[in-house]
Amino acid sequence: MNNVAAGAPQPAFSVKIGDNDLTGSSGRQISDAFKPDITVKELLNASGLVTFSGDGTSLLSVNHISLSPDMAWEIQLSGKTAADLSTVVKREDMILITAAAAQAAPLQPVILTINGGSGQPELTHSYVMPYAEDMTVRGLLKSSGHVRLAENNKTLIAVKEYKPLSNEEWKLKLNDKALLDNGIDMKLRIQDELEISLVLR
Repeated sequence: MNNVAAGAPQPAFSVKIGDNDLTGSSGRQISDAFKPDITVKELLNASGLVTFSGDGTSLLSVNHISLSPDMAWEIQLSGKTAADLSTVVKREDMILITAAAAQAAPLQPVILTINGGSGQPELTHSYVMPYAEDMTVRGLLKSSGHVRLAENNKTLIAVKEYKPLSNEEWKLKLNDKALLDNGIDMKLRIQDELEISLVLR
């Protein structure tokens, strides 16, 4: 092993939605995919972290995160907007992917994260949606199109069509804090992150 090469920095990578950092462990995938003379697009493709549109000019999802239609992904390379995805990435570069409002309006997101855990990992995905005045937890769940509530408008029956088994249940967390049953009426603030996790009873 060449110790100098092993210790060389790899491109840093992060995904941010407003002030929320949703990078997780994805930086490792970028490091593993990096090689000299690779372009931004080739690196993102090789990492498996992104899904490009059919024409290859825009990003559909990043790190299992999708944006609502009125938002768009922006890629920055070491502080500058990477309009040209054929730019070559250097080891010391910093790649930052952020969400931006498609219009000139400020970005006012709320984030809905579905966490299927180890039991249903294919369900795990985050959805960035526009904040609305007086939006509640229930309002976000209903408007997402991914959640089916019981008649009492409190119990989650299915998420992305998945109904929990008898030993499983869907649990709600807001900004990493567990929500009690009456928490479904809580009002949300801009940049709140609501997580639905599949857990064992």
